[in-house]
Amino acid sequence: MIISSIVNAQSDLSVSKIKPDIVKEADAVVRLSETVWEIESIGEARLSEHSIVTIFNERGEALYGQLSIGYDKFTKITDINGKLYNADGKLIKKLKNADIQDFGYGLGSDDITDARIKTAGFGKKAYAYPYTIEFSYESKKRNMMFYPSWMPLADASAAVEHASYTIKTPAGFRFRYKEYNGVAAVVKKTEAGSDLYQWVMDNKPVVKKNDLYPLPLMDQSPLVMAAPTDFEIQDYQGNFNSWEDLSKFYYALNAGRDALPPATVAEIKTVIKDAKSDREKVELIYKWMQARSRYVSVQLGIGGWQTIDATTVAGKGYGDCKALTNFTLAALRSAGITCHAALIRAGEEEKIKADFPSSQFNHVIACAIIAKDTVWLECTDQTSRPNFMGTFTGGRHALLVMPQGGKLVSTIDYKSPQNIRKSKANVNLEETGDGIVDVQVLYTGLQQESRSSVLHNGNKEEQKKWLINHINLPSLDLQRFELLENKEQEPTITEKLTLNVRNCATKTGTRLFIKPSLLSRPFELPAVSERTSDFYLPLSEYNFTDLDTVSYQVPVTYKMETTLPSAQISSIFGSYESRAVFENNRLVCSRKVIMNGGRYDAKDFPAWLDFLKKIRKADRAQVVFVENKP
Repeated sequence: MIISSIVNAQSDLSVSKIKPDIVKEADAVVRLSETVWEIESIGEARLSEHSIVTIFNERGEALYGQLSIGYDKFTKITDINGKLYNADGKLIKKLKNADIQDFGYGLGSDDITDARIKTAGFGKKAYAYPYTIEFSYESKKRNMMFYPSWMPLADASAAVEHASYTIKTPAGFRFRYKEYNGVAAVVKKTEAGSDLYQWVMDNKPVVKKNDLYPLPLMDQSPLVMAAPTDFEIQDYQGNFNSWEDLSKFYYALNAGRDALPPATVAEIKTVIKDAKSDREKVELIYKWMQARSRYVSVQLGIGGWQTIDATTVAGKGYGDCKALTNFTLAALRSAGITCHAALIRAGEEEKIKADFPSSQFNHVIACAIIAKDTVWLECTDQTSRPNFMGTFTGGRHALLVMPQGGKLVSTIDYKSPQNIRKSKANVNLEETGDGIVDVQVLYTGLQQESRSSVLHNGNKEEQKKWLINHINLPSLDLQRFELLENKEQEPTITEKLTLNVRNCATKTGTRLFIKPSLLSRPFELPAVSERTSDFYLPLSEYNFTDLDTVSYQVPVTYKMETTLPSAQISSIFGSYESRAVFENNRLVCSRKVIMNGGRYDAKDFPAWLDFLKKIRKADRAQVVFVENKP
């Protein structure tokens, strides 16, 4: 193990030794973090980790108070050690075997996995803040598809005194690495017949603890990515010099596992016998697959990459993302549909570094090619619509898997015009300001995802509770509600509500103050007014179009006292329009907001604040009615 020496006297770990500018606003300070990746051959390596962290509060404790190490049949963990020091740097406890737990890594009863996890710690809230905790361990690796990445500033609320990443290889051993986001350049040297590559970071304070619009971590935090050229795992060899190489390796790993039983092939022919197009065949097979299978995580041996064969899935009716995708592809091929597996990094706002071919994927989906068109299929979801990717897999790169090597392609991106919330509300207003509100809302694209999840995963009581928590009114009684899912190609949800709303309009003396933006989405105004770095409006939250119409039936005993408000605002971030009409005691207010998420320059931040302020001002406009007495 190559761990650089530091002064380890207890006094050197006292909190007073940390520079004041490092401690400022930090929940924890990483005094030392050393990662060593010692490559012994194309098939084996040794990972060593050593960390010393001073913890200042509960959040710091949640981040660094426990050591967690995953392992499986390709990883053997050795030499777990830990120490605890008080604020003066005095050693008060050493880690004992009883402080180390070992348990299965499965997330549910249906998981089939040989992956396990070891955790080590000294208990929660047992020691006065601040205190310092030290952990170290070694592990032997025989899965060389994955080299550790290094991101020393992985948490925005922690500061770093010293961090290093060392890769040691036999002399002349080839591998690949790439540096991102201002990390200091590698220092290379040869020592005792080995090549050493080292990256170092010193004295980095907390950058922005309460940043409302942080860039994705992969785009802002110093990062070193490393990957093999040639490698081996179990009886398989490959290299990741290019995306084509990675695709070929995955294809070879899973070749020959897509054969279906004759009875299943016959069943598929029956399913598609009346189909009038290849697109209809794809949709019928997808619906058939969803109805006869369920997702179970399978991580046995090389199972993280190698699929269960299609025959087994046909018989058992379950599989993980690889197995269900492989089964779906086999079914499509039996119907004459060209199709491929696609490796992807799934999760909201997840992306890969497309300029660095490596194992960055965590999911597999199916891609069907028909008449110069592409249909994406999420095979682990029994309710998903064909070709809808949403926040889980949309708007990112996927690697098509082909025998001669695939390529990176872009999945469906969901822009503002696709993500619509269109609401119509009728308000029967009483003289007291209370009102009965009937609402119908259509959600499309990304905006329908949350409602779809509630509809499919919650019972009626859970749905009602969720809706009440997500209706932008301070005081209401939800009388009736209904969530309806369409059966068309693009998924939509229609929400119907009947509400009794107290103080729907504000009554003051003889006047009623009516808010045109009732039920509209509110916008938070950031506390800061200046910015020195780029900011990011997450696409999953800020790519949308809201169309709101509220119709108030005003009591005949009131007449309008003010003029009708209207506003029109344009910006690089989107646009806003509102207007109101009053006829026959009916006040009709309409509002249209278009937002465009993405990354913006720091110089655009004042314009963003100005845009938000103008919207908030327009939304605060009220129409005043006064009692119409003789």
